[in-house]
Amino acid sequence: MNLGFAQYQGIVEFLITKQKRDLETAIREAGVPLHFQDLIRSWFLDPITIKNPALLTAIPQAGVALCQRPTSDEPQPYHSVLMDYLMNNRQWQRDAIENIAATSATLVARLADPRLSKQFRIRGLVVGHIQSGKTASMTALSARAADAGYRMIIVLAGLYNDLRSQTQRRFDQEITGQSNEEDDAPLVQHQPGVARWGRLTRSGLDGDFNPGTHNDLNPAIPKLAVIKKNVKVLEKFVAFLRAAPIALAELPTLVLDDEADQASINANYGRLDDVGDPIDPTKTNQCIRDLLNLLPKCSYVGFTATPFANVLIDVSETDNLYPRDFIACLDEPNNYLGPRQLFGLGMSTSDLSPEPQEAPRLDVMRSISTTDEQQLDSLTSTSEIPAIMEEAVLAFILSCGARIERKLQPGHFSMFIHPSYQTDVQNTFRSVLGRYLERLQGFLSKPRHFKDVAARARDLWENDFCTTTKDARGSEALIPFENVWRHAKSVVDEIEIRLLNNKSDDQLAYSKDSRRRYLVIGGNRLSRGLTLEGLSVSLFTRQSTAYDTLLQMGRWFGYRPGYADLTRIYVEGPMANNFADLARVELELRNDLAKYAKERNPPSPAELMPRIRAHPAMLVTARNKMGAGRLQNVSLVGARQTVTFPVDEPRILQQNIDTAAKFIERLGKPRLSVTEEGMHLWSDVPADVVLQLVESYAFAATAPVVNRPVLRAYIQELLNRGELLKWDVVLPRGAPERRPFVWSERVVTRRIKRKPATQNSIGVLQSAGDLDTWRSKLGRQHDDPMRGGLLLYAIDQTGLGEAASDYRLGAGSVDIVGLMFVFPNPRNYVPVPYVSQQSLI
Repeated sequence: MNLGFAQYQGIVEFLITKQKRDLETAIREAGVPLHFQDLIRSWFLDPITIKNPALLTAIPQAGVALCQRPTSDEPQPYHSVLMDYLMNNRQWQRDAIENIAATSATLVARLADPRLSKQFRIRGLVVGHIQSGKTASMTALSARAADAGYRMIIVLAGLYNDLRSQTQRRFDQEITGQSNEEDDAPLVQHQPGVARWGRLTRSGLDGDFNPGTHNDLNPAIPKLAVIKKNVKVLEKFVAFLRAAPIALAELPTLVLDDEADQASINANYGRLDDVGDPIDPTKTNQCIRDLLNLLPKCSYVGFTATPFANVLIDVSETDNLYPRDFIACLDEPNNYLGPRQLFGLGMSTSDLSPEPQEAPRLDVMRSISTTDEQQLDSLTSTSEIPAIMEEAVLAFILSCGARIERKLQPGHFSMFIHPSYQTDVQNTFRSVLGRYLERLQGFLSKPRHFKDVAARARDLWENDFCTTTKDARGSEALIPFENVWRHAKSVVDEIEIRLLNNKSDDQLAYSKDSRRRYLVIGGNRLSRGLTLEGLSVSLFTRQSTAYDTLLQMGRWFGYRPGYADLTRIYVEGPMANNFADLARVELELRNDLAKYAKERNPPSPAELMPRIRAHPAMLVTARNKMGAGRLQNVSLVGARQTVTFPVDEPRILQQNIDTAAKFIERLGKPRLSVTEEGMHLWSDVPADVVLQLVESYAFAATAPVVNRPVLRAYIQELLNRGELLKWDVVLPRGAPERRPFVWSERVVTRRIKRKPATQNSIGVLQSAGDLDTWRSKLGRQHDDPMRGGLLLYAIDQTGLGEAASDYRLGAGSVDIVGLMFVFPNPRNYVPVPYVSQQSLI
């Protein structure tokens, strides 16, 4: 019997767990073939770390039940065969399979359960990484959703036919198990008795939705439609569903929006017509809304690595695509090469990324000089190839030869040149490169007569590639130049130039049966989603002023198994700096989401409204996609108060009371007590004592600025500058009619009464006159950058005969300790600018 890896893995696991065999005995008794034995050992011996996504969620909607997180003992026919496929055919490592399974289980548990909910509209967002296997997360979630009772999966797959077709092929291979491509890769094999998928679209450039061609809506079987975000296609699909012969409630639907920040955003937000009325949403955005509103049972999940525009959608509007139900931030995969690894961290540190600048982890960046830029900018179709372009082509040939020597074939090798969005410029580059490759073929056919080509290649290999390889992999990985260069002729003979733009019919045809050596030139068609398989060398000269656009142009991000040191990225210096800055922006946004997700009661996406670090020379996103976002400077100068509290956690509130009591006890006798019941004042309290209180106090998860990371970073930054060394600590007297509050054996004040502004927040903490009294009693006549102020209040949570709803926060009866920090104007501190739709100060 010819078994696959998954079957042998199951047998070995049975022998180990049920029959108590050791691993080697189990391998022998299972008859595992030699070519699977190392994989089996790796599967059972390598340590696995499950990377669950950072998840911000909302309370489920009324009448909506969420899917249960799948367990291993539940039948999961669609998901289990996908996992088998990833093991047997994709030959993924165990940690990758375990993590994709865990991620999809987490995500499906945020979708509405179609079997228990009569009607629902879920809005979610999954934040991945550029070229990091986002499609795998979508296929795994689709399989989980089908197992949970969803009957239709709609994938909104970019703007171009080639990307839509690429996505369709991937879903056919891993989900439907059907294909109309003769040379398609192996397909997932569903078990007998499991309902086969119905495909409403096909692969190929003409496989998009066409009514009347694929119209089976039988609710007994799951459906797949992979369609472009194109107005005409979307309108046809919506019309098709409106005319459906069955009730659409019988087709619970999961809509996956790939590259959800592209085209899906309403770029007309905030615009008014001539008479002052709001302009209608952009057509693509309206089509997506029409689709979602048409379906009675619909969960919409956007996927993107650049979520800037998505989190700036106006949260106050109910009928839009803001991810109000959940935001999931995927962890960085192992062996992933992203902006941080390739460009390092730019910009200054902030409260969200206090670590210093980080150097690139891999020396593969090569700078395009000013002279090189001038030569590239002045290129004509009859020009000789510029030196930097020739070096990039030679680097590609060397990279291919070294990968062949490392036996990393069969496989596809690609080079990427991104000169401009203008098609005439791309055509010029094609002409120059085409002539150069023809000459190169002649050189390599008669190498003795053209020794200078080999000499330049040798110099590049020995003085560039070998240095990087030695640093990254050690001396034992070095390959002699002769071994690499002997493959040059065959590589060059196989190179095909492909021009990808709206005016070209060129396509990429990666397949399992033939290896491709592509030199790809393009613009916008290369800026979103499209995968260049085996990409090793990139020449990139196009500028962009928007975060998302620039990051998405980086097709070189992703995985380079076995050849990361053989990659080269040629970019201009300022652009490399911008990528490093964006690595900081991206890290901070993910840190912010992860920070709140780790709280005991994290805020919902609608409450949080993430903030995005601003850049002095680039936009967060295109101006017409800024939504409700506005630029704000985050500075803590002045009085900064806790006004939101974890009111549903009485244990946390009591912990804060205990923390404050220990803090006051540590201060000892007050320097001054105006009365026995306050105000009590201490002066010259060391900054480290205040920082210890900041570390111990439990701030509300929804506090955007007055929280532990922000306060800690701000105070520490000023301490590093020699400021804020001493503090005044103040306990105001409180409200005379309120009960006494005991801070320590020797210190008592009255509580204060505060009427809530919302369920867990108040409008203001301080009482009138407290700041003036403190300053006058201690003689603080002017702003002193060396001295901060800290006031502590006890908010009364009992009613004293009044209706508790008049002023009580939440439903608890535990008093609340609030903090107010008073920061002076620093000497030189520069506030950090952010973009958000919430008030940050």
